[in-house]
Amino acid sequence: MNDVREQRAPAKRPKPIHVRIVYYGATIMLAGLLAAALIYATTSDDRAPDPGADIESSRVYEYNVERIGGMAAVYTARFNRWLAALWHGRPLAYTLAALAVAIGLGCFWVAHMVYVRLPSAGRGDSEP
Repeated sequence: MNDVREQRAPAKRPKPIHVRIVYYGATIMLAGLLAAALIYATTSDDRAPDPGADIESSRVYEYNVERIGGMAAVYTARFNRWLAALWHGRPLAYTLAALAVAIGLGCFWVAHMVYVRLPSAGRGDSEP
């Protein structure tokens, strides 16, 4: 009985960091694109008229904003309206898809940069 040793499974080596980053990027991209498709499929393009949007887009409103804060305030108000419009309905699906693709590609790029900087002995290359 003493001669029989328990056979243990060899310890798994953790995957290299660049492989894990690629997996994270693929997961983020897949989850984001699936969520964007779900949002796109479940939202309608019909929007109820917004009385606040009519007031904010009028020339009188922009004139008053310009008098108070100058042209920078007018551009800031326009940018704020555009940014707020991205987070409702179908534009939200497009925004989420673009962000998921951008973050996923960023992860792939970081993984590539990490892989390029790894020592060549760890890659199995036979270069001297």
